[in-house]
Amino acid sequence: MTTTRTAKTDPSSPSSSSVFAGMVKCGAACAGAAAAAAAFGTSTARADGSSDASSSSSSSGGKQRRRAENASGGKKEGGVNALATALAGGVAGATARVFVAPLDVVKIRLQVQLEGAGSGKYRGLVQAARTILREEGARGLWAGTVPALFLWVPYTAIQFTVLSKFNEEAERRGLFRGSSNGEKSAVGSFVGGAVAGSVATVATYPFDVIRTLLASQGHPKVYRNVLDAAAGVVRDRGVAKGLYAGVSVTLGEIVPASAVQFGSYATLKKSFGSDSVFAQNDFACGFAAGTIARLVIHPLDVVKKRFQVAGFSRSLAYGQRVDAHAYRNFLAAVRTIAKTEGVAGFYKGLFPSLVKSAPASAVTFAVFEALMRAAGTNDDEDH
Repeated sequence: MTTTRTAKTDPSSPSSSSVFAGMVKCGAACAGAAAAAAAFGTSTARADGSSDASSSSSSSGGKQRRRAENASGGKKEGGVNALATALAGGVAGATARVFVAPLDVVKIRLQVQLEGAGSGKYRGLVQAARTILREEGARGLWAGTVPALFLWVPYTAIQFTVLSKFNEEAERRGLFRGSSNGEKSAVGSFVGGAVAGSVATVATYPFDVIRTLLASQGHPKVYRNVLDAAAGVVRDRGVAKGLYAGVSVTLGEIVPASAVQFGSYATLKKSFGSDSVFAQNDFACGFAAGTIARLVIHPLDVVKKRFQVAGFSRSLAYGQRVDAHAYRNFLAAVRTIAKTEGVAGFYKGLFPSLVKSAPASAVTFAVFEALMRAAGTNDDEDH
């Protein structure tokens, strides 16, 4: 008989508490820079395949970039300084994360489910959401939201900082300049995005693991909260194999995600006429590019999620558990999924992943603009 364990925080385990404390301090210290990154409008692909909201902004993105550019130089625009811009960006991004959390929970539940749609506990977006709501209540649809916020804040902050330093150094050394106008080339944008994403991923990856565990555990709970999950993972699997399970796959996502996103974005802009929706609307172009990138790298995201929950003893009511031996390395994981689930197994959770992109961008920019107006910004100054 299999028993369900509830992890207890072990006060004698210094690695568990210190790791979590360090992650929390990182998130708190980087909050301002993270928000500035959101407002600045860097178009860098995240390691999970989604793009920063700024890559799919409409005309409001240009206003935000101008505000942030002034803010980054210490100037005031419309009575709003860099701090106000940073706070607005941070609140907007956090609000969007909370808003789309149910879609993220459903996506994760489908990704870690070994059974097919016909025989598994969760058979689709609507049915899965209803099942979670009925069995776990509304809180179940927001499981893992706290570590998701801890993940987003330092990730964006580190990504923005590294990308800025990369651009400064590349400009100083005369690297990645276009042949005609001297501006940074597409290769420079791609390399900078990949480097920034890689550094941010390594720094914040433990929160991604904890988010996946809390979002997928269901009831009865194995871990009570973020701290309990961090302590339990470190105690049971260690830091490298626990908090960084699947990090190599995640880093492998960054290159194709960045390449596909930047490449498809530029292609859509250039391939259609100047009167096309893609040429005139950054939101439509960014959304299309993000969708294409998701289709390409989603299989890697599924493999990553399996690594993160391998050996995790959640209730058997949620289906088979992911065997740690079957997912001992990348090739073994790919063979296991292909053999037992077929090609469809690599695309589990794709639909909720695509659905959450549009509302996430919409909420981000709606909240950002509302807060900037409330702080005294006058959009007329941009005209």
